[in-house]
Amino acid sequence: MSAPAPDPAPSPAARQAARHIHAVVSVLRELDLGDTPPAAAYRAEEPSRDAR
Repeated sequence: MSAPAPDPAPSPAARQAARHIHAVVSVLRELDLGDTPPAAAYRAEEPSRDAR
C-alpha cells in the first residue's frame, strides 16, 4: 500500500483567506469576554413606535 499523494498547494486566495481568519481568531482570543453573558441572556425588543 502506497502513501497518499500530497495535497496540491493552496491557491493564493485560499492562503489570503486563511491568513485573514487566523488574524480574526487571534484578535477574538485577546478580548476579555469573561463578564459578558451569553447571547441567550439578551432579549430583543421591538423598537419604540415613538422613535422617529
